[in-house]
Amino acid sequence: MGSYTRRAALRSLPALAVGLSGCSALSDDEDDLPLPTAWVAGLRETTTGIRPIEGVVVFASRSPFSNDPMLSAVDADVGETTWSVSGPDERCSPAATDGRRVYVFSKTGAVFAFEHETGAPVWEASIPAVNRADPGVVQFAPVVAGETVVVPVSGTEDDVPDRLVGFARSDGAERFSVDLPASLAGAPASHGEGVVFALLDGTLRRVGTDGTGIDAWRLDVGAAMSDVAVDDGTVYVGSATESVLAVDVATGEIRWRADLENTVFTRPLVADGRVFVGAADYYLYAFDADSGERRWRTETPNAVTAGPTTVDGKLVTLSGGDARVRGASGTVPFAPTVLSVHDTDGTQITEQRFEGYQSGGQLSWAAAIGEGVYLGQEWQVARLAPEVLDAA
Repeated sequence: MGSYTRRAALRSLPALAVGLSGCSALSDDEDDLPLPTAWVAGLRETTTGIRPIEGVVVFASRSPFSNDPMLSAVDADVGETTWSVSGPDERCSPAATDGRRVYVFSKTGAVFAFEHETGAPVWEASIPAVNRADPGVVQFAPVVAGETVVVPVSGTEDDVPDRLVGFARSDGAERFSVDLPASLAGAPASHGEGVVFALLDGTLRRVGTDGTGIDAWRLDVGAAMSDVAVDDGTVYVGSATESVLAVDVATGEIRWRADLENTVFTRPLVADGRVFVGAADYYLYAFDADSGERRWRTETPNAVTAGPTTVDGKLVTLSGGDARVRGASGTVPFAPTVLSVHDTDGTQITEQRFEGYQSGGQLSWAAAIGEGVYLGQEWQVARLAPEVLDAA
């Protein structure tokens, strides 16, 4: 890992500023969270973090003013900001990484690549007319597929087309732009040679890294779907038809379909031969990845709105809260908001309720990132103490 020096960090591009904090981002509200924390950092309206390199977690955040951070790299151990990037005074997408660089795009239509060790800008590209779109246009992160980074432009106004736009990872040169017949229903996923995505017209499709293949197959499932997961040639997606589907990525044929009791908002998790699904029917499920046979299900306090994600052999989910769901449903208020930790056999390890908790603002996400569990709120991000995974 390279060293973080002020000289290395204080670089600039037009309309961008990269800075090194050099001081702790810890807030004074650390003790207000009703569960033990390793640290709390004052970052506003962040999206779920990524861990491009060991020891650092990168968060994208809202940048209402040009001097507020668009991206912040935080030391995972102590919560200090190692570098931050200020950018356009608009919302930006969640960040993506290829293990070397971090990619993010802004509602201004700008797409950025940064070195994740220093935050140094690598390239900047643009997508026309995104600035006229609804703020939700930046809801989903770019997707890395081979040597291409695919930017999902979705949730636009009628005169702004929904699109997938591919850029070369090396220099940001545009490789393709494919208009979509409907907005995305959930976050796309890479299958190495392209991306698979679900649309609000009820279809599941794919596009290659050269922009071709959108008509190679389409699977009609009749309703909006969840974020997409891909593993070993199989697509996993939850459907509003109260099921989870396993689909052959090459042919679009359904390999298996398993019943739920409601829809799914979040991305299925594939690990150790099982598919874990947090559903809106107040259950966390585990299915056999090959056969779709249900291994277990366990009740959750509310609809699952974040996760499951996994760390140290544990499943982390957030249920309830103020989830933003695509389509006409808009923002769906759920209550209560509860952080749950389960073993992979379905045994509940701990459950933390946040009813009445106001400090830090609305809970928006919980995720296992690297070796830690993080909680995102309106005004801050917290890394939870390790004992949260073990508490009875």
